[in-house]
Amino acid sequence: MKKILSLVIVLVLSVSMVLSGCSTAEEYVTENDAALNEAVVATVNGVNVTQADFNFIYRMMFDEMSQYAQYYGENWIEQPIDDEGTTVGSYIENSAIEQHKQLVAIEALAKEYEIDIDDIDDAVKEQKEKVVENYGGEEGYISFLESCRTTDKAIETYIRKTEIYNRVYEKITSEGGAAYINDEDVEEEFSQSYMTVQHILISTKEQTDEDGNTVPARSDEDAQALVSEILGKIEAGVEFDTLIDEYDEDPGMEAGKYYTFTDGEMVAPFEEASKNLQVGEYTKEAVKTDYGYHIIKKYDINTEDEAFTNFKQQKANTKVNDVIAKKVETFKVTENKEAVEKYLESWVKELVAEVTEKLAADTGASASGAEVVESEVPAE
Repeated sequence: MKKILSLVIVLVLSVSMVLSGCSTAEEYVTENDAALNEAVVATVNGVNVTQADFNFIYRMMFDEMSQYAQYYGENWIEQPIDDEGTTVGSYIENSAIEQHKQLVAIEALAKEYEIDIDDIDDAVKEQKEKVVENYGGEEGYISFLESCRTTDKAIETYIRKTEIYNRVYEKITSEGGAAYINDEDVEEEFSQSYMTVQHILISTKEQTDEDGNTVPARSDEDAQALVSEILGKIEAGVEFDTLIDEYDEDPGMEAGKYYTFTDGEMVAPFEEASKNLQVGEYTKEAVKTDYGYHIIKKYDINTEDEAFTNFKQQKANTKVNDVIAKKVETFKVTENKEAVEKYLESWVKELVAEVTEKLAADTGASASGAEVVESEVPAE
């Protein structure tokens, strides 16, 4: 993910969706527009958060958090998620307001950093058109608005604010900005947390060949014979990349490529064996996992790997969020909690019922023999 404002921003940017302003694209009207656009549930630094604004973010976050239903059943929304006893439902409600505080902070930062947003209307229009297209056109888009109990105006407002966020982000993460991070700032921390390896997997699982034919699972005896053959070639000086090309059965590994990972990203035996190697060493005995046998070789940490880029990005995102949070702390915020909770009372029951019904249907499908396909890459 290129940029992260918060959980909800990540969710919604996949749909692509703020500062109120004149409309830049075709308007779509639903029956409840007036009521949703006029009801104010909070005021943040003088900016009104309407019911439509709140509902949109609430629904996006509700859909994401509904994954808890898989583990806790129909009462998942009452499940505590921290030591203070905050329930999933309370977390979603509080986070929806927090999201709006951040969005208002972004606008304030754009003014503070004198970021030019005069030309933003074209970008907003383009993103809005993509959203409508993603929902199959006008009919599907209006159905989406109705299901979220939100309005076209709220969506366009959100798009506008995320476009402003992109410009603020670029400004403060550029050299000299408050959230700028160069490679040297994080290389040492990265090298202490991550490791870089290659491996050769000799699979003991059933596989499918290039022609789509099923290849029966290899016996342990046959796998160990291949392992001995490979280890002998390594001892004889054959390049590890050459042996990857010849023997490896992990579709995620190839000559010249590496796995760069940190704790918890690989199955435990693979991770432990990798930690125990020194740079340049390889496992003299193959490591057994559910996937088969692995011969692992360790390398100097690879800062050219995507893992380093992501690590650096996460550090920048944290700094950006800190800048936004400090701005939010200066705001005067008033919330109409009573009105919000009264509004949510019946809506949430409907949403939970939908999730419960879908979960029951999905569980029935799984129980009826739906096949689960498992990757052979050794990540958990």
